[in-house]
Amino acid sequence: MKILYGFSNCSDRLYRELFRDKSIAVLQPDQKYHGLLIRGLAANGAAVKCVSGLPVNRAVTKKLFLHEPDERESGANYHYIKTINLPLFRQAGIYFGSRKSVTKDCDVVLCDCLNLANAFGMLAGAKRRKKPIILIVTDLPEFQRGGFLRRLNETMFQKADGFILLTEQMNEKINPTGKPYLVLEGHSDGALPELPHAEKTETKTGKKIVLYSGSLMKLYGIQNLTEGFLSADLPDAELHIYGDGDYREELVAVCRGEERIKYFGSRPNGEVVAAQQRAALLVNPRPTAPEYTKYSFPSKTMEYLASGTPALTTRLPGIPHDYDAHLYFIEDESPLGIAEAIRKVLACPQAEREERARRARTFVIEEKSNVVQAKKILDFARAVMEDKTKNTNKKTDKKRQKNRQKNR
Repeated sequence: MKILYGFSNCSDRLYRELFRDKSIAVLQPDQKYHGLLIRGLAANGAAVKCVSGLPVNRAVTKKLFLHEPDERESGANYHYIKTINLPLFRQAGIYFGSRKSVTKDCDVVLCDCLNLANAFGMLAGAKRRKKPIILIVTDLPEFQRGGFLRRLNETMFQKADGFILLTEQMNEKINPTGKPYLVLEGHSDGALPELPHAEKTETKTGKKIVLYSGSLMKLYGIQNLTEGFLSADLPDAELHIYGDGDYREELVAVCRGEERIKYFGSRPNGEVVAAQQRAALLVNPRPTAPEYTKYSFPSKTMEYLASGTPALTTRLPGIPHDYDAHLYFIEDESPLGIAEAIRKVLACPQAEREERARRARTFVIEEKSNVVQAKKILDFARAVMEDKTKNTNKKTDKKRQKNRQKNR
């Protein structure tokens, strides 16, 4: 199957080159999500051509003309649209470049719906070439934008032939006419090597490390986690935190007066993963009350499970039930409830916790890998192609029938 994949990211090689300056905020989750999915599609035998306007703007590079040579990485071809690095010119260039990229020889178009210029260009090209277009929806536009831009996304949803969604609840929001859809909450890296021997700090020193990595936004429950950990009053445990956000300054102040909490700032992904593997427990305290949680599956859930370390999380509505046996859950999201959940998990024998974590890692690698999830996408794409062919044939037959009636 020949797949045209529209997004705003790039190859991993170019990504590292573009973002060598770590002071620039980057969308690493997007890069990782799409990169793994593209590799999974290629591993299943698909011929993948990626079309991108590059994940940059004037804050990233002062170059006026953006022109990167096409390249091939991990079985996929990457084509970067030539654009002028000024807001309106750049978006127009991406639109026309992505529209032109839809040619007769592709079978299906997959597109990240949140990149409007790229997605609308792909949509226009797909309709002109009569190719099925499937939108990848990793977040609801209404939580990212409003007004005119939101209406553009709604128009796109009406014209798409199918959807790949993070949660079942998304379908109720964006697909009122019942178009084909596939729920894929995320994917782990199927090429992960055997878990290296990372000696647990708990085994080495007796210190149980509770770890959080990710955004330090208060709305994600990070303040509840720090207060809850202190309330747990565990003399043999420390809370280690990685990331950045609006709670950072308060967290730094807390750390000054509390040795049991250590803040490491934003660190390279490899360093964070290594710390996860040495920890005794990984925690995600994200509150479940906000509506947006119905439409999200935190990427850290997959990352935590793949680490080989036990994971404790709130019961987010976007997490499917087949994960229940592999996670520990916070039932009461208040600081005291989080304290009780941490105490309960760490009271379990270390061998029992680590056996559960090993089963969880096997689960996400064997059942939720990018290769396994990409195969589901290919099967889904074939079904969408068949439906579109049938509908096209029906329309053609109706048109012929009308013409015959006119000619009588």
